[in-house]
Amino acid sequence: MVKVEFGVISGYVPSLRTVGMDIAYALNKLGHSARYYSYQVPYYDAKKLFSKAIVFIPFDPTYVGNWCLMATEYCKARIPTIMYVTVEGVPKKRYIKDWIVSECMYYAVSEYVKEMLEKVGVPVIDTIYHGVNFDDVRKAKENISFKKKLLHSKVNAKVIFGTVSSSLPRKGLKMLTHVANLVAEEIPDAKFYVFTKITPAGQVLTGKNIIVDQRFGKLTRDEVLSLIGSFDYYLCPSHAEGFGLPLLEANAMGVPVICGEYKPLTEITSPKSTLYVPIYGVEERDDGYGILFTYHLYNADDMAEKVKEAYEIYMSNQEKYQQMCRDAEENAKKFDILKTYSKFIRCFSSADSP
Repeated sequence: MVKVEFGVISGYVPSLRTVGMDIAYALNKLGHSARYYSYQVPYYDAKKLFSKAIVFIPFDPTYVGNWCLMATEYCKARIPTIMYVTVEGVPKKRYIKDWIVSECMYYAVSEYVKEMLEKVGVPVIDTIYHGVNFDDVRKAKENISFKKKLLHSKVNAKVIFGTVSSSLPRKGLKMLTHVANLVAEEIPDAKFYVFTKITPAGQVLTGKNIIVDQRFGKLTRDEVLSLIGSFDYYLCPSHAEGFGLPLLEANAMGVPVICGEYKPLTEITSPKSTLYVPIYGVEERDDGYGILFTYHLYNADDMAEKVKEAYEIYMSNQEKYQQMCRDAEENAKKFDILKTYSKFIRCFSSADSP
């Protein structure tokens, strides 16, 4: 196997794989050589495979240690390595070893993540936002009008509010159920399409206007983007996020967004194409991990009102709705992977001296 310049490494879950593959794809498009690995590559193999490494991983201190150890071994083997990290709250400081702080170089996926890490003394060199792969978007947009009509016919809806999410409590699907039930009383032809996988620890969704698609993790990237592009609005009920890539992907597909008005979501969305739900409070909750998750709290009534407003725009003011769609696409262009991930190349001017 020919040795490449960059090894991009992440865990194997779909959200991590998507970002890792996009980073490698962007670096190759920019004229460098990169390969993606969805597993920990031992340093003795790494020396044969790549010259520099980007490790993308959540900063949960009960989990991240093995990845940090791998990164320090890379540096000792003269493979400059940076840790590209996300987190959905404040890491529990008691689990963070001193060497994890001092021996690795950290870059955050959002300003919010940077703030959370710096709260517990983890130095972050810079923020590199996730990006959207517009080559994938262009493929996904093929025949999108037909796909959109097909989905509307299938679920018998005039307006579809869709979301892509795991069923973990912090992702807010329980709140989405409340919202959907409130909306059903006034506009029964508005449907809520939830692309997820309900796990034993997840949340059950009930409601005659809720469609649950449990193919989460089973569709190709193009298929997921086409599904998102078939929504009329992307509804994000999440209470805690480290970034929120599906919102950007929705924008890239020309779909406006409804979400809570909090960082990092306000970092990556535009007021021109987003209906923000007001946040009335913030709580740190212990869900049994190495993180105190930052729950941004909002009222179901407030989100339901934004859904009703969005429905009214779509049904009564198509000119405004189409402008929101155009504004969404313009916003997403700022996060093209060829722009955002090119920053990794510049990062290694400092990482070359571990």
